[in-house]
Amino acid sequence: MRKFLMIIALGMSLYSGTLSTGGGSFGASSNVFSKGSVSLGVKLGSASVGSEDYTILGLNGSYFVLDNLSVGLGYEKWYSGNPDIQKATLESTYFIPASEVVRPYLGLFYRRIMISDGLDDVNAYGYRAGIAFVKDRLIFSVGIVQERYESDRAIFDDTQTYMETTVGVTF
Repeated sequence: MRKFLMIIALGMSLYSGTLSTGGGSFGASSNVFSKGSVSLGVKLGSASVGSEDYTILGLNGSYFVLDNLSVGLGYEKWYSGNPDIQKATLESTYFIPASEVVRPYLGLFYRRIMISDGLDDVNAYGYRAGIAFVKDRLIFSVGIVQERYESDRAIFDDTQTYMETTVGVTF
């Protein structure tokens, strides 16, 4: 059985301050997780599926529907391997307000994996957990992701677990 292995995934995000015109200092670290805040991200990474090596490019965006709770959409395109792979993700993440600097997080996601060459698409779902560090305008997070695939195809194991890191800048 060929094993799906995530080698590197690095997300770079830009977080805006609260979008409302009300009080608060725009771009302050305390507003990054406030209701109405938006994050936009670019993903660059690599992965291997069986003997194929891929370069991953992606975009994502999240909106804080409540303080510390974001919902988001993401898209990835996997290049340079065969078959072509695209992923669309719907996610929700809760950042636990432990302090102004440290924010543990928990998240759930659903992902649709679209595969070229007439192969069937695959649904996946999972969770993420980690910790985010906020210092002035810089955000760094590290965590673990577990993803379960609804597929009986040999290139997908039932579940995969991998690390994720994110580096962000507020504006």
